[in-house]
Amino acid sequence: MVKSHHPAYRKYIVIFPLAIVGFSILFICILLKGIAANILTQIDNTLYSQFLLIRERFNEDKKSIQSNVVIVGIDDRTLNNLGAYNPSNYRRYHIDLLANILKGKPAAVAYDILFGDPHDDLDVDRRFSEIMKKGPVFSVVFGSAYDRSKQMFKPLVDNISGKQDMKFVSENGFESMVPFVLSSLKGMGLANAYPDNDGVLRKMPILFKVQDRLYPTISLEIFRNINNIPRSKIRVENNRVITGKTTIPVDKYCRAYVNIDNTYKIREISFYDVWAGRVPGRFFNDKIVFIAATATGLGDNKLVPLYGYISGVKIHANLFLNMAHNNFINEVAGTSYYLLILVTSFFYTYLFYSRHELSLLKRVVGYVSSVSLVTSFGNTLLKAPFIKRPYNLFKSMRDRSYSLRIFFLLFSETRQRIAPVLLQLIFLYAALFLIFYYFNILIKPFTIMIQLVISYIIVSEFKRIDFSKISPVEK
Repeated sequence: MVKSHHPAYRKYIVIFPLAIVGFSILFICILLKGIAANILTQIDNTLYSQFLLIRERFNEDKKSIQSNVVIVGIDDRTLNNLGAYNPSNYRRYHIDLLANILKGKPAAVAYDILFGDPHDDLDVDRRFSEIMKKGPVFSVVFGSAYDRSKQMFKPLVDNISGKQDMKFVSENGFESMVPFVLSSLKGMGLANAYPDNDGVLRKMPILFKVQDRLYPTISLEIFRNINNIPRSKIRVENNRVITGKTTIPVDKYCRAYVNIDNTYKIREISFYDVWAGRVPGRFFNDKIVFIAATATGLGDNKLVPLYGYISGVKIHANLFLNMAHNNFINEVAGTSYYLLILVTSFFYTYLFYSRHELSLLKRVVGYVSSVSLVTSFGNTLLKAPFIKRPYNLFKSMRDRSYSLRIFFLLFSETRQRIAPVLLQLIFLYAALFLIFYYFNILIKPFTIMIQLVISYIIVSEFKRIDFSKISPVEK
């Protein structure tokens, strides 16, 4: 006779291959990058937005901290007072505006405006350049499909050390910048922002690859300058960009989530008020000042989760705050992500395979999934005369109709089959949100939930098999 396995181990011998099968189904769906993977990604993105919304509701009564970041915007008020936006005319306004800001000795002033063409009056560019040299002034630059910069930015960037096998967001070249302006800057950084396939911007590249060299985003450039960190000291390793004591979690494209949570409030001031001298210089002491066009129809608006369309400069400002306060969203991705799915598969396969041993949990699941409270309320409601008559009429119709009877039979059977997994889904969703809320760790919610359901289906189908029909093999 063939030796039978010891009963204590037989369950685990069965659980192991079942868990591997459950994991393999989801793993293959993700790797194929087809319809299944796209659906998972879209629903995960929707649930991520829900996490942000719930977090916002939880923090409604939490008092915001006034940050040292200020946005000076060319807003509707500015256009009403200074006239329609014209790069040539406003170049003159920037001279007085910047002079008023620098009276307060800010930590950094960053232009989210590209000064790409020289002014008709060269004296304007000269005066603007002289004002820039008096303070820590930065400016954005934009990558493009065609290089128009004639290598003017290459001498400004040092090599960044570390792991270079990431799939960096790449550009073929740069848009040009007025040489007068470039020579006066403390630093420059890229401002290109690319949304996901659904049009929503969730992440920003921290480093861009342009002509085989790495260039920082404007937020990183400001952050490292303020903290006196040389570019050569920035390291890229293990899905992390390490800048001094700050570690920025990034994905395989070197992008980080922009964590907009209103913990640190950003002050917004009209360009006109600063230009007119209505804001005292001391207000800008030690401030990080972003200058950008924010007027309706003028600003570079981006669609972000929860907040809808916001001015593009707020993306850079919030990303800087994430760096300054180490307030990042850490996403479980890559190898760690697949290991987590595998562990989840083993856990839920064991749970559902052994659920007859979990009598208390089984009773709770049965109570909740049977919707006993609703059933009791419904039975009470049916005693009311105005409800009882139409209900009896419907019941009579149902009993006479084959289609209705088969529908309710299928519904009943489906509910009984799904009942054990409903409470688990609720617990899992709550656990994933709490991990996100307290530890800023994002685990793709729907993917893990699907793994739970797959584990349940495989186990339940396996346990329906009547293995007694297989005759033992004799030797």
